[in-house]
This record gives sequence, C-alpha cells and structure tokens, in this order.
Amino acid sequence: MIINPNVEIAIQKYIQNCLNKWETCSIEDILLNYDGSIQTNEAELRNTIINALKTGNLKIIDDKTPWDKTIVTLSKPFLFTYTKDNNFVVISKPNLRELSFKNIEKRNGQIDSVDCFRKIITSAKDVIRICSPFMQKNVLNDDSFPELRQLIFDALKRNVEIRLLSRELFKGRGEEIQWIIDVADDIGKIDNLKVVDYHFSSENGTVLSSTHAKLLIADYNMAYVGSAELRRNSLVANFEVGCLVKGSQVFGICEVFDFMFSNGRIWK
Repeated sequence: MIINPNVEIAIQKYIQNCLNKWETCSIEDILLNYDGSIQTNEAELRNTIINALKTGNLKIIDDKTPWDKTIVTLSKPFLFTYTKDNNFVVISKPNLRELSFKNIEKRNGQIDSVDCFRKIITSAKDVIRICSPFMQKNVLNDDSFPELRQLIFDALKRNVEIRLLSRELFKGRGEEIQWIIDVADDIGKIDNLKVVDYHFSSENGTVLSSTHAKLLIADYNMAYVGSAELRRNSLVANFEVGCLVKGSQVFGICEVFDFMFSNGRIWK
C-alpha cells in the first residue's frame, strides 16, 4: 500500500513520541492511541508500522500471537527530511454541505483558492498581474470574496501597479470589470491600473485568438496558475484546482503574461 507521505510522517512522529515516552509498547497500543494532527485510518497505521520495521526504525522485542500483541521499541529515530516545496495545490470546493474537503486539505497541506488569492495580493510590492477571462463583479458578493475590493484598494494605496488581462471587454463585458476601475479612480490611482482585452474573432464570430488562462501573480515571487478566476462561481459553486508557485518559475510565468498583455487591446 502506498501511503500519503504527509500522513506517513505524521504517524511516524506519533510513534516516535509514544516510544520516547513508553520505551516499549504493543502494536495494538500504537493502533488504538493515535492522536496525531492529521486524520488517518487503520490501514495507514499498520502499513507505516510495517515500513518502520523494514527500515529498522522499529524493532520487535517480543513476537507474539496475535501479531497486534507484539511488543516493539524504537531502534533508531525516524529521519524527517523535508524539502522546501515551492508549489502548493490550491482548490475551490463546491459549496454543498455534503461535500467536505477539510480533511483532504489538511492531509495534503492544500490551500483554499480565496486564501491563496489573498496571500498573493497582500504580498505584492510592485506589480499584481491578473489574468481572469471571465472576471465578474459578483466575486464581491458576501458569500464569495467580498474583501477583494479592500485588498485591491490597499494594493493601489501601496502604489502597486495592477495589470488586468481579460477578454471580450469590447463585446459588452466591460461593465463586469468597472468596479475595479472605480476603485482606482476613487483614490486617484487610475494610472496604476492597466486593463487589456485579448480576444480576436473573425467577421462571422469565430474565435481567432483569445485568453482562457487563469493567473494571479505577485511581482516575480508568487503565482497562482489554475482553473479558478475572479468570479463567484469559481470560488463558491465550482470545483477548481490550481497551484501556488514560488521561485524561479514565476519569472517565466510573468514573461508569458506580459507577452500576451502587450499583444492585446488597451481597454483602460
């Protein structure tokens, strides 16, 4: 059985703490007393114990029948080797009571989309790049992301430049983003907001080239890349998945964004 690495480390820490306190215990004791921070199940506990015996971290000192009565001790400490991940999974959950992602999020260190967007916007010092093809004012609804207006306000007050890349603004959708223009205008920071429409179609309406990417980027440091965008359905009703990316890859994402931004039509 392959065990989620996050879960296995949590179980290893629990086992090590137990045996540092008790010195010896039965396998049954380990199974019955798990109190780790991450929810697990018996199969994961048993397989972690088996793996620990194979690696020599646990040692049998009294082999009994049934096996759960076997007494074990800590032979050598577990090595909790962490690599600094630059990428995190980001999810939006359908807002239905019967669907709960909390346990899955916790087991895997995942981030909610709104929390991710908040983190990116508040961290920006120079430039926020937004690619949201279907950005809608309903993102500000009470059940969606109402604090977004204030976050944009605060960013502009910090003199952060905001570049918004969207689509079909010249085809009647410009009203949907007027709220962000109003925020910038109200505080005298309209020059800090640049809005571009990237959408080109033929005379018969066939799409020739358009943007469908969903990006939110703070400077060259942190970027969301995924399926969620700044509209209510993406944050409340839909199942969306993306990644929070940090490090050198962000620079390349910015280059792609800036290239598309420079080839669109200026809306504001």
